[in-house]
Amino acid sequence: GETNINYYVASNVNVAPGDGRGQWQGGRACGQCVEIMVQTTAGPRTVVVRITDRCADEFCGMDLGGLAPAEVMADGFGRYRGSWRFVSCAGHPEVSDGPTSLNVVGGSNAYWALVQVRNPPWPVAAIDWQRQDGTARGSLAYAGASYENAFLVPLEVLRADASFRLTIRYSDGSEAGLDLTSAELSSEQVHVIVP
Repeated sequence: GETNINYYVASNVNVAPGDGRGQWQGGRACGQCVEIMVQTTAGPRTVVVRITDRCADEFCGMDLGGLAPAEVMADGFGRYRGSWRFVSCAGHPEVSDGPTSLNVVGGSNAYWALVQVRNPPWPVAAIDWQRQDGTARGSLAYAGASYENAFLVPLEVLRADASFRLTIRYSDGSEAGLDLTSAELSSEQVHVIVP
């Protein structure tokens, strides 16, 4: 979709053509920030970017977008040698287009719903749910290749007519939560996540 993120990157899907072993990992890397260092004739240059998409070609490493290429490509636009590492997105306003939020994906309804965390500080490792009355709990399933970087809300949550505590677990071990009703999880809307 559209983004107002100024510094972003498309990540490699493959290490060798067609192997699916690249950093994208079926969308699991989406939302992660990376610090990219490139070698230029003026010396090394670095930029922090958010992974927002996957590369279209088999031979991509990290494909910079937005304003990021101008920050590091001192020798003109093109392919550069360099390295990268995962970093926190915190403290880098150029990689976010708003607060961390849980978005109920368009088309969601009382029988089928997807949610996606936008602008997370780290990639989402899991989303757990618990009924407010404590009678049931579980985890949202990762939607997989069809809906990369989204989680499927189970029917037992959507049809419960109840309130739930969602706990978002990030890859660095931190977590955040929010309270929502079945109705709020079944219609397209945005909910700000408070850490």
